Amino acid sequence: MVTEKIKPIQQTETNDQTRSKKTAPRIRPSMKKESILASDYNKYILPFSCEECSHFHREDVTCTFGLTTYPHLQTTQQKSYALSGSMALCRFQEID
Repeated sequence: MVTEKIKPIQQTETNDQTRSKKTAPRIRPSMKKESILASDYNKYILPFSCEECSHFHREDVTCTFGLTTYPHLQTTQQKSYALSGSMALCRFQEID
């Protein structure tokens, strides 16, 4: 009869080592959208898009601050408001 020695199983990684690995950051919206009352939207002339700002370059659709313009463009803002009643207002907007 042949007897085999059973070797103990060695763990390659412990739970602490597994937890210390970096994970991908959580995906979350980078911009906060602000709710706007329908009565205010219809009553007041709100400057809410890049096209109304002095920092917007119409030729190449860019911002002088280097901010992303897509979320603040008029068509995007109107679509966002129609779907959710909120808009991503730019904090750096200057009105001419």
